[in-house]
Amino acid sequence: MTLDERTSRNIATLHPRAQTKAREFMALAVPLMAKAGAVVKIISGNRTYAEQDALYAQGRSKPGPVVTKARGGYSNHCFATAWDVGIFKGGKYLEESSLYRDLGRVGESIGLEWGGSWQFSDQPHFEVKTGLTMAEKRARVAKGIDLFAD
Repeated sequence: MTLDERTSRNIATLHPRAQTKAREFMALAVPLMAKAGAVVKIISGNRTYAEQDALYAQGRSKPGPVVTKARGGYSNHCFATAWDVGIFKGGKYLEESSLYRDLGRVGESIGLEWGGSWQFSDQPHFEVKTGLTMAEKRARVAKGIDLFAD
């Protein structure tokens, strides 16, 4: 399977374990979306704390719509274990579509956590489960310890 450049670039920002799961996800998602006449891309991967803080500021202290509920260090994007997808039809990005639910089922079927199943739904969001709390993740990253190390 050949992935578009944006997707490939975003996968490359992820933890190796998340890269494997993202590729597995895309291997199932791409043909599913093609059947629906759509294209799926990974539009966001790892983010620094500063990048996450900038997104958090949007719609609060900076113009634009609110796009995240998490500050830097409180999003799995900051730990290279999460990515966001975008669905495109006719080259147009679909902010909302029932196709995100289809992708959610795909992600959950391979053991991913899907943001669409959360109380505050984030349908484009997928992440690899680590079994760690956010505080544990921040501590491990600060010490240079792999998130998946025993």
